Amino acid sequence: MRAILDAKAFSEALSNVSKVIQKSAIPVLEGVLVRFKDGRCSLTGADFTAWLTVSLPARGEDFAFVLPKPLAAVKVCRYFMGELALEMHDVKSEYPAVTLTSGHRSGTFDAFQEKNYAPPPPLEETVSFTVNAAALLKRIERVKYAVQEPKNYSYQAERTCVQFSGNDVFCVDGHRAACDTDPALTVPRPFLTWGNALSHLKLMGGGEATIRIGTKHIWITTDAVTICTRREGFEPFRLRSAVPESFPEEFFVSPKEFLQELEYLEGFQPRKHRRTVCFCGGQLFFDKAESTCSTSVNIEGESKITVGFDQRFMKDALRQFKDEPRVRMKISGEISPIILEAEGRNDFAMVLPVRLSGRMAA
Repeated sequence: MRAILDAKAFSEALSNVSKVIQKSAIPVLEGVLVRFKDGRCSLTGADFTAWLTVSLPARGEDFAFVLPKPLAAVKVCRYFMGELALEMHDVKSEYPAVTLTSGHRSGTFDAFQEKNYAPPPPLEETVSFTVNAAALLKRIERVKYAVQEPKNYSYQAERTCVQFSGNDVFCVDGHRAACDTDPALTVPRPFLTWGNALSHLKLMGGGEATIRIGTKHIWITTDAVTICTRREGFEPFRLRSAVPESFPEEFFVSPKEFLQELEYLEGFQPRKHRRTVCFCGGQLFFDKAESTCSTSVNIEGESKITVGFDQRFMKDALRQFKDEPRVRMKISGEISPIILEAEGRNDFAMVLPVRLSGRMAA
């Protein structure tokens, strides 16, 4: 069995799908499924919560195999140029051999039969919509910092996933939230899914992608790339209901200056115990009687309510607006969420306060 395709395109596709794969005690699960059919070559890699398939033109016979340890093949393929020929030998064997030839270079790799590979779930005919892949990725990149990393099999979907509801794309981990709104795009059915899988949207460039929302999975497709990932849970967090309706205090600060002063305070932070940072009237200091360090930032407006926060989460929120000259901070009370937003943008960050227990406690 033999097929021919562009060496550089195959090398790039193999490299991209290999990045999805996780280590496994079962060798075939660490492999890439390579399939030639109807004048196309498709390469699929998976960690079995997400599948990434990249397709490219090819010519020749229809056949398929699983290439184990694809990173070894990636290193070899970097030296191939022009046309690349793939030949599958011993096609009836459980462990066929595959030879890659380009010009005067060739290499043979052991392979597995296609039947040993767990394919992605079949596509469901369900709710779908189209979106610009690059624009969606930009929105996700703005907010994905506000999630927890899942630990083994112990996780809460609403705290570890990117969430889509109405006009909003947002993340919330129980300590902070980040939300981006696009009035021009309404998601027809709310869903949650993994941010790591969504990072592969970059392979779709600036083209239009179709998103299909199934019962248990999400499919994002273009002519050349398909992402299939699990749909985690069914109902997103009701973020809008957690945002205060009114704010007695609204003022502006420079995100760059605020970040610099938080970095200064961090130099006094004990390694094992994180201290709550207090903020009021532009002053920043720790909520501990023995703390002697303090600093300040310039503010535009009035700030009289003292709030406490974890500086890690506030730094992340400020970085969401790092390129803006100023950010509006909205405060409704000592124990209410702190909202950050910038003029001319449709996104916001929310940081939950820390109840003050030291020298600023009531």
